[in-house]
Amino acid sequence: MIQIEIPENLPPEIQTWKIEAQRITDLILAGVDLEAKHKLIKQFSDHWRDEALIKWLSDLSNDKCWYTETKFGGDYQELEHFRPKGKTKNRDGKPHATHPGYYWLAFELDNYRLSKNRANRKKSSLFPIIDERNRAECSDHDCHDELPLFLDPIDEEDCMLLTFNDDGTPVAMQGIEKQDEVRVDFTIEKLHLDERILNKCRAEIWVTARNLYSKYLNQMKQAKENPRDKVSIRAQAKNDLLQLKKMLKCNEEFSSVARASLIKTAEGMAINIVASA
Repeated sequence: MIQIEIPENLPPEIQTWKIEAQRITDLILAGVDLEAKHKLIKQFSDHWRDEALIKWLSDLSNDKCWYTETKFGGDYQELEHFRPKGKTKNRDGKPHATHPGYYWLAFELDNYRLSKNRANRKKSSLFPIIDERNRAECSDHDCHDELPLFLDPIDEEDCMLLTFNDDGTPVAMQGIEKQDEVRVDFTIEKLHLDERILNKCRAEIWVTARNLYSKYLNQMKQAKENPRDKVSIRAQAKNDLLQLKKMLKCNEEFSSVARASLIKTAEGMAINIVASA
């Protein structure tokens, strides 16, 4: 999962998009009943498919799916409503008995997440929260009082709860609260973040990063022990370090896995490399 920051200063095309989105939202809020509101959402659904909007959201993640961290290629970039615009489903997959859906957030920029098809399809309208008493029922309620079971890519603290093992499987960070462990496990299960091919790709990234790190340390040791060849050995070590740092860059696929592979060594040098990437 990628940590995404929605900037305060928006480009002109997104500011224009927001103005129209607010106009549509005002129409929805003025709707006489729930059916009328959802008709308006459907009527203006092309607005969240705007090419400029999708490109801008994709640029925020360096063209990676916000949930799986895989690059978008020939597959279509799908805009996912984090809080469902329509009927909301509980943890068991059954529709919520009374909740009308987050219709007032259908055109809210902060409610959008960019996803590949599978993650979007699996999440769909599923949106359980920890305490139903805090569920926002209308536009007057504050959604920030909710604690979703799904981890949220635009929540910095949520992104820190997830890490990886050397076999590429996603897991909860050690030492976190039990409640957050439940949220991590739920997100992994429902979004299929532990899918076999994803795990295989992550494992390859893990091994490559660790090997580059070990090679760099060995070469630095050799340079110290062989003063005559120090310059050439250090040049090789620097090249390996540059390759490793490239893997840690946020524009690289599975960069969070490469980072985790170094952080989990608990070695000072590894931590410094991650911090300087």
